[in-house]
Amino acid sequence: MIYVGIDPGSESYAFAFVDEIGNLVKYFEIPTDLVEKNAIILAKLIAGYRPIAVTLPSGHGLPFYDIRNINYKEIFLLTLKDPLSHGPLRDFLLASKQYLSFYNSFTIPSVIELDSVSSEKKTNIIDKGTADKVASAFFYRVYLKLDNFILVEMGRRFAAIVIIINGKIVDGYGGTYLAGLDGEIAYLLHKYSRIDKSTIYSIGKNLDLVRIIVEWYSEKYKLPIIVSGYNKNSLGIGEKYDFKFKEAAVGAAFIANAYFGGILRHYINMLDSSGTPISFVRLKEWEEIVSLIETL
Repeated sequence: MIYVGIDPGSESYAFAFVDEIGNLVKYFEIPTDLVEKNAIILAKLIAGYRPIAVTLPSGHGLPFYDIRNINYKEIFLLTLKDPLSHGPLRDFLLASKQYLSFYNSFTIPSVIELDSVSSEKKTNIIDKGTADKVASAFFYRVYLKLDNFILVEMGRRFAAIVIIINGKIVDGYGGTYLAGLDGEIAYLLHKYSRIDKSTIYSIGKNLDLVRIIVEWYSEKYKLPIIVSGYNKNSLGIGEKYDFKFKEAAVGAAFIANAYFGGILRHYINMLDSSGTPISFVRLKEWEEIVSLIETL
């Protein structure tokens, strides 16, 4: 009985396979820029193991969507990009729709869609932490048997914070949310030039902000701090673990185990969720954006 989890990293995609009691039985990574060309091969490889369930790479998250229900509208919501343009996540999902439809393959929520995060913390925000951050938090909760902690992910291009209290994620700060791009700069970039995620992402300038947020939560709620990711040593606080695998990939496999009745099933209420990544945006003229999405 095999359960599969996938972490769609910016540099590499990681694939983790666990058994019914949560033991890691297979793990490998491939460069992200090769995923697009090899999406069908990868989907076929996973299908060859005849898994009980597969947690698909989920980007900005959709709560437990079966791959059979994923079409261009859902791909847009997961990627926030043109669903007709090629990309590793988009192409892997389409390959999964073709080859993994019979293996309980599903997406998972990001932080913004979790019911445990209060609605007032969600208004006019999308990136409170992508689905892979949720998977990483799930991994540490299971692996360390912790109900209360702060997870800081220091990746190659981003930083993110997830706060877990009483076994539930109660808040999060994603990479773009932490970037703190000035509103007037954003307006000018949008009006006269082109703005994309590379304009916003930056780890270096975020270190002080990350430390301030993390230390405030840690002191107020007496939470231990765990720091993970490629650049974890750039943050001089928190516990750091050295695994030979990506925590998000194994966490995603743990979620597959939990969601489809494995030994970890009692953890699954951590992921009670609803809505989409854009369900909580209330900005002026946002209806025009929503109407465009509805036509996909």
